[in-house]
Amino acid sequence: MELRVTTGSAKNKKLIAPEIPGFRAVQEIAKSSMFSIIGEKIEGSVCLDLFAGSGNLGIEALSRGAAWCDFVDGNSGSAEAIRKNVENCGFYDKSSVTLKNAVKYVAATDKKYDLIFMDPFYSDLSQKYLLRLIAKRLKEHGLLFYFYSPENADAVAAMIKMANLCITDSRAFGNSTFSVVAALDNDVVV
Repeated sequence: MELRVTTGSAKNKKLIAPEIPGFRAVQEIAKSSMFSIIGEKIEGSVCLDLFAGSGNLGIEALSRGAAWCDFVDGNSGSAEAIRKNVENCGFYDKSSVTLKNAVKYVAATDKKYDLIFMDPFYSDLSQKYLLRLIAKRLKEHGLLFYFYSPENADAVAAMIKMANLCITDSRAFGNSTFSVVAALDNDVVV
């Protein structure tokens, strides 16, 4: 599986994928769609890449002009791959890589984010508590991009609603869907 940065200062840099059973990278077409939604909001943004895997989404954000990205993954192989990818792309001074469970990280931080990327294993639908925590970590007008399997769309929508969040847009690409999610008290226009 070949991963690369598609646009920006690190364009065409190859990324290492962690050797984890079941690892799946976000397709380039889905990644491009997501960043077309974000548009100019990427400039100077502070990002959080949860279940970061290879760091693909956060590195793309940095390449396109984000000011900072915190990468979080609970797998040591992923954390090592992210560190190598961040260094290879020249973003060591604009990021941190944390080997930690996503819920524990979000529960312990008091940081607020403009953009949060969340790409857990599709079989993992235990994100209710994490989504509630994320609702408190989004800045005003902040957005969460949540990737999941289309067959789990109803379950994901229910979890998002229970977390006082709302889906403002969704896009499907084969066996992958992402939803753009905002806090209910934010007047977000996408």
